[in-house]
Amino acid sequence: MLPEILVLGLIIVGIFVELFIHGNSEKSSSSWRYFISLLGLLFILALAFQRLQNGHNGFASFSLFWITPASNAINLLILALGFLILIVSQITGKKLSIEEQIGFLSILSGSLLTGISNHWLSLFLSIELMSLGTYLLAGIRKDSEGARAALPYVLFGMATSAIFLYGISLMYGLSGTMSFSNPAFTRAFSSVDPLFIGLSLGLISCALLFKMSWAPFQPWSPDVLETLSAPWMAWISIAPKIAVTWLGIRLIHFIPTDMSMYIASLAILTLLIGNLGALRQTNTKRLLAYSSIAHGGFMAMVWLSPAKEATEALLFYGLTYGLSTILVFFLAENQAENDHEYIDNLGAWKGLSKSQPIKSLLLFVGFIALIGLPPAGTFLAKITYFSLLWESIQAHSSIATIALLGVAIFATAVSVFYYLKIPFYIYLKKSDVNQEIIIEKNMWVFGLIAAGIILSLIAPNLIFNFWNL
Repeated sequence: MLPEILVLGLIIVGIFVELFIHGNSEKSSSSWRYFISLLGLLFILALAFQRLQNGHNGFASFSLFWITPASNAINLLILALGFLILIVSQITGKKLSIEEQIGFLSILSGSLLTGISNHWLSLFLSIELMSLGTYLLAGIRKDSEGARAALPYVLFGMATSAIFLYGISLMYGLSGTMSFSNPAFTRAFSSVDPLFIGLSLGLISCALLFKMSWAPFQPWSPDVLETLSAPWMAWISIAPKIAVTWLGIRLIHFIPTDMSMYIASLAILTLLIGNLGALRQTNTKRLLAYSSIAHGGFMAMVWLSPAKEATEALLFYGLTYGLSTILVFFLAENQAENDHEYIDNLGAWKGLSKSQPIKSLLLFVGFIALIGLPPAGTFLAKITYFSLLWESIQAHSSIATIALLGVAIFATAVSVFYYLKIPFYIYLKKSDVNQEIIIEKNMWVFGLIAAGIILSLIAPNLIFNFWNL
């Protein structure tokens, strides 16, 4: 558990160092925060990679946590994406406040601990740690728009935390254990009234689905993401989704009851709300927020597949989706001269290809990747998801699963229309004002990310073999 423990230690170090850099200039303080966070994460990444290569496996902290090769791979992926977000933020000149640093590290540590939790107590604390970081980032913006987004989110979060605790207490009363891997947890499903088991699982699911922005717990997501800057918008869209999806893969296989109908129904609802909601958006950030909801529903389709295949699919999808999200969210946020105004309407993209051709091309690659079309690696990731879903249909022949496959294909087709809205304005619409060619800075880093997305389609075996599952 050393990587997870050190991330928690990094939070404490960040707070302690703030005592010494508090009086410095904003630029100097921000540089120190980046230096401490990146140096610490680089060391933690090395330890996580070593743990993955050595194949460490076992229980820790009185079986509160369960480390497996799969959880090692998931946590390494989350760490790598977090490190990449911080690197890109510093290269693009974004300031890092102490609130942002602590919020980022809290979400990171909560996501990592969620990935190895084996006990309802550790899971609750991990989810809450992740939530506290999200509350902090959501509440940074102090104007009326920020308050309007953050307050409902915090209230929803508090309510779902209370519901989560009540669900845990019911589950403990019914099974007599707080551990997922304890046989008593599985036996409870056959020896206890299904109504009470269903009620307990339903209450627990409320909290988990809230973190993934699954319908019907998604209303907070567009408002919150709209008020955030690109790094934190991307981070909240990536880390909790990967962590909770992996948790679902681990939990679902301890539940002997067939859950395919419930999973498929929730996935269908989430895919429809996310994609149809994005279709009518004229605000860039809200469009991306709704697309994030849709990807959450798509990502969790692996809950219907066997654990090993589901984990491999999640790792590949999480990597390609994470890279695509970072690429698009950063490039879609066009920072103005006063550092506070951002492009947030589609009309502002008119004719961008004339003034910023490299940025326009990279954005086009990013949107193609989010759709899941070649030459992006997300194409192979989505094909893998559809293949697993088809295998599940052949094995169980569930009407709900068949409907999910149809809706997923329909949702992918719908996504073509709203993802290509911005490239349409960039390449096919003329600007209302005369545009001069702008010197494009730091495009090399986004070029590398785009190259990584394309490389994942050309050489997928490099990625699949890397995880050592």
